[in-house]
Amino acid sequence: MTTGLENAATDPRFVGRRPQLARIGRAQAVALNRGRQMVCEVVGEPGIGKTRFVREALERCVPTVAWAIGTCAPDERGVPFHVFRHAFTEGQPRRRGLRAGRSARETWAESADAVPPSPARASDARRFRTYQLARRLIGLAARDGLVLVLDDLHWADASSTGLIAHLLRYPVPAPLLLVLVYRPRQMATPMPFGPPDPHEHADADPSPRDRIELRPLGLADVALLHPHVDPAELRARYDVTGGNPGYLAALPGGPASDSADPIRVAQGARLSDAAVAVLRRDWAGLPSVELACLRAGAIVDAPFAADLLAEVAQVPVSLAVEASWRLARLDLIRRVPGTGRFAFRHPVLRMAVVEDTDPAWRVEACARALTALVDLGAPPADRARYAERLLAVPNGRWADSCVDVLCRAAQEIRRETPDLAIRWLRLALRALRPTAGSTQRRRDVSLALAQITGEAGNLAESRALLQEIVPLFPADPEGGRAHAVALWARVERLLGNYAEAAAISRRELAALPAATGPTGGYRLAAEIGAAGILAGRPMVGLPDELTGELGGSGGDRAGLLAIRSLAAVHDGALDDARGLLDAGVRIVDSLPDRDVRDHPDCLTALGLTELYLERQADATRHLDRGLALVRAAHRDDGLCLLLLGRSQVAYHGGQLATAIGLATEAGIVARRIGSRDLLSFALAFEAEATAWRGGPRDDDRAVALARSAMEIAPDLATWCGRTAAMALATAALLSGDPATCAELVHSAGGDSRLSRLQSTLRPMWYELLCAAALAAGEVADAERQARRAMAEADQVGLAGQRGFAESAYGEVLLARREIPAALLHLEAAVDLFRSGGMALRRSLALASLARAAEAAGQVGAAARARRRALELARWCGTERVGLRLARPVGPREVAALTDREWHIARLAATGVTSRLIGRQLNISPRTVEAHLTRIYRKAGVASRSGLVAWVARLDDTER
Repeated sequence: MTTGLENAATDPRFVGRRPQLARIGRAQAVALNRGRQMVCEVVGEPGIGKTRFVREALERCVPTVAWAIGTCAPDERGVPFHVFRHAFTEGQPRRRGLRAGRSARETWAESADAVPPSPARASDARRFRTYQLARRLIGLAARDGLVLVLDDLHWADASSTGLIAHLLRYPVPAPLLLVLVYRPRQMATPMPFGPPDPHEHADADPSPRDRIELRPLGLADVALLHPHVDPAELRARYDVTGGNPGYLAALPGGPASDSADPIRVAQGARLSDAAVAVLRRDWAGLPSVELACLRAGAIVDAPFAADLLAEVAQVPVSLAVEASWRLARLDLIRRVPGTGRFAFRHPVLRMAVVEDTDPAWRVEACARALTALVDLGAPPADRARYAERLLAVPNGRWADSCVDVLCRAAQEIRRETPDLAIRWLRLALRALRPTAGSTQRRRDVSLALAQITGEAGNLAESRALLQEIVPLFPADPEGGRAHAVALWARVERLLGNYAEAAAISRRELAALPAATGPTGGYRLAAEIGAAGILAGRPMVGLPDELTGELGGSGGDRAGLLAIRSLAAVHDGALDDARGLLDAGVRIVDSLPDRDVRDHPDCLTALGLTELYLERQADATRHLDRGLALVRAAHRDDGLCLLLLGRSQVAYHGGQLATAIGLATEAGIVARRIGSRDLLSFALAFEAEATAWRGGPRDDDRAVALARSAMEIAPDLATWCGRTAAMALATAALLSGDPATCAELVHSAGGDSRLSRLQSTLRPMWYELLCAAALAAGEVADAERQARRAMAEADQVGLAGQRGFAESAYGEVLLARREIPAALLHLEAAVDLFRSGGMALRRSLALASLARAAEAAGQVGAAARARRRALELARWCGTERVGLRLARPVGPREVAALTDREWHIARLAATGVTSRLIGRQLNISPRTVEAHLTRIYRKAGVASRSGLVAWVARLDDTER
């Protein structure tokens, strides 16, 4: 048996295909037991392992029976009966000789001479007598049992095919197993021997004919064949070959080491010479036109039409069409369903044709393919792979045209596959040698590369490119330089360099030519405003020349309006903020997604402004739209900001799990793009939501996250630094450290008026100071903070912020046991938080209202408030409400305990050990002891027995 593709590169052990082997064994058993002819057709794709399968079947299933093996060859198609002659002269049985009465070689030589060559055939009767003679000879050879294997019948001559058909019609009356091995697609007809007839021999069991179609191997079987190959590499090779064992064995283990051939290097792999030699049999002997078209198709690589094939092969289109169909009939290429195009039957076959083609011809053909695609108007992305190959050629003849192709292709695919676009632009930039005439070209390519790398999140590379090329841009009325500077300023801002971002934007804005359109001015002014907000110095006003401008890009103008509205809401100018916001929203909502996609910062600013104005539904709509667009465009630079904004909306709405998940994802993106300030924001937002979740381990985790955020952004003058400080203040208060909370709030606020903090959120921060004062037992200070919260809420005029003030004052009155007055403020807080869409704060207010109602003896009202508080708490995912409901309205010592500490005190008072408390709360016994130490100090007791008496006294007081 000749060497096949499956062992051209290696000879792996046989795996799988047990059911198919069993069918061969059953057929042989029936042939021997009943003394009749059985037929098994073994069919499948090239390289699927048909020859290897038959060899294994002979070794396993019929080890004691004689067999003869004949193999067809392409160059023997003119020899009559050549497959039978090969079987009975060269492929003799291994175990017992054939007893036909005369030499098999002489007999088959005479039978071959008995059939005149076409077209001079004597008659059908003479041919029939020849077939009958051959049938008798085979019967004599098979009288003691024989397995006759006829391999590669797709290359069989007409006489051999006719004899096989005769044997199927007139079976040999002897124990013969006839195994026919062929590729169905390469036969003259799809099934030249006909499918098994289900009605023929209906009483026989099994049928005298069986068709075994071999399928590709599964990944598990392939892993057994190649146990030493890395799993990831094996999976990649499996995907390329589709599980075809022959092609899998032919694939190289890694990239080509022969760097002298640029086309080969571009394709990244080289087949072994043995594999190419085996595959070459498929196209050996092709006429020159077909061979040229086959080689051209291998260069084209993707599904190709005849007109492109004609250009690359340099043949007339009519000949290319005829050659394509002839190659398809030979199963070298196949028609792509639903199109008029063709493709190679397998990628490995295409690789083999490329390997067998002259390298110089390949390079010229690649250039012709690129020229043809340009003339045919093919998409730039289809042309790019040829440009990429040609740029690897040292002589650089095609550099200019290839750079154009790569740049257009990069712009076309930048949204779908930015990594590929970046690779193409880097290749184009390397191809542009730094000469006097290429300065402008290199500048434009560098700008495109800087923009795409920045959008993909590689801020450091984008910044380096922009620093290099921005000085090369002249001032122009078209706004090219302004666009580049705005891009540079944005990258600096994302990296946390706010002063530099504002400085370069302000300098460029002042130097804009008078005839420059407004788009560049909008972008520069928006960068000035955004940098100012992040640096802690919002700028509500803008240069006079832009305030009345109505032209330019709608997205750029909306971006400027969004930044101005955010600055206004930060400073408490709510009427101005609403007017600017409404104008920006009208523009954004009227723009299609393709125009909004390039302005993620605009959607972030709109969403935050709407959040601070307590329009949470609108904020969610705009931020979700932005997230969908930037995810589809793979824009990490905009994704992080939008995730942070959406996390804040979820946090203020009480969706703690959603807020934590979004903040965590934002932190991952911030680390990936290298932005420390955005990472600090993400950690701070995650810390706030974690603190309010209130699980047994959440207190320590929230404090750790907030401390990390402060370590990254320690400057309290910036928005990022203040956010980290306020997150740590919240986490500190909820973990039982009110002194640290108050200190951090005052440090971030700058003074007792908290003038450095956002004015629209000051009631919320005063409420935090009030809670810290109550936890420290300083009721008078708590009242001062509550009154300041009320005063700030009067100025702001927002329902949610007014709710914070009412809640703070209600808690103060509750601590003073002025229950009727406290009920009024807490009821107002519940209604205001509902109007502001703040479910978490509403549930906490309801918990305080339930405690106040219980203290006032209003059992029904207390039960309703308690039930609703717990329902909202479950929706928000917080344990704080349940813990707070368990607290008594008690003296100063009770207020000093956190919700978790009071829970542990109640458990300890029942006599439960620290180990059991830790098991119940999922914390360590050491953590429980640390809590108890703090509880003893705050309660003024010295031991657990004193704690038991103290808790019992409070419970008795409540009753």
